[in-house]
Amino acid sequence: MILMHEALLKLNMLLQNLDFRYFWKWSAFEDYLLFCFGFTVLCAVITLLLLDSVMFVETLGSTAVMFEAMLGLPQLLQNFHNSSTKGMSVKMVLLWTAGDIFKTSYFVMNESPSQFWVCGSVQIIIDVAILLQVLLYSQDTRVKLG
Repeated sequence: MILMHEALLKLNMLLQNLDFRYFWKWSAFEDYLLFCFGFTVLCAVITLLLLDSVMFVETLGSTAVMFEAMLGLPQLLQNFHNSSTKGMSVKMVLLWTAGDIFKTSYFVMNESPSQFWVCGSVQIIIDVAILLQVLLYSQDTRVKLG
């Protein structure tokens, strides 16, 4: 009990000194790795404790699928912010789109839970939006797509 009290006191001191403006500005790569390790252990412990909760497992699965669905969003936003698709691989986005179409088709044909095909559809929409940006921002579309 004394050790837990000491650990909580140290945690409280760390949280009081935490400045969220510098949260992602790591001073050393080791600090980043330590954070990732700690976050992974924390998530593993929480998952093990709540593994029998159907609500937790469903929420965790839906969150994971939604995070995957949003993987193309940073590229879409960067293209929009820069008004350009320079440096972006169109072939890679075409492969993303093909993979997402096949994956979503698989989910629909196998009657997977709705969150799978909904998130797959979101991925396809983001992929198509990125491809439309290529057409919108390109000076010579034939060069970019060829």
